[in-house]
Amino acid sequence: MMCGIMTATNGETQDFGTDLSIATACRAADVDYDDFTLAVAAGSYPCLPVDAGGAGRSFDETDLLALYIYGRLLSFGFGALRAGEYACRMHAALRANAHARVVSIALTTTGGKRVTVDVAASPAPAIFPGKLEFDIAAIRDFLKARIEAIPEGRPA
Repeated sequence: MMCGIMTATNGETQDFGTDLSIATACRAADVDYDDFTLAVAAGSYPCLPVDAGGAGRSFDETDLLALYIYGRLLSFGFGALRAGEYACRMHAALRANAHARVVSIALTTTGGKRVTVDVAASPAPAIFPGKLEFDIAAIRDFLKARIEAIPEGRPA
């Protein structure tokens, strides 16, 4: 299986290709495949890539980043519904901001939560205790290494 990894040499974002199956994407993002498919069936992950006309679903870089964030939100104690909601909000934010360096879930002054995007890396960890940040460059590096470690031709 070819994962289509290209590393940019000019400081641009990396492209992980568009041919990752759902099982391979789950493996790379360290998300339990069975639990994820149950969450999808329950409607808890609305930004799942569209089936490509019988060719199956394929994850591009943004899809994979959102899936990774979904898994981390579950690890932080979010339920599948909320993890899916915020991962999909971040998915939309990443689609709209290709050069995003940091995406965050931040508490608002009214007690709500919102997704924020920064195109410059944060100089220091979040000082505000009501903010959960994700370093997109670090996540890209992690995912690239995970994909490269998946043996060619071996089922995910």
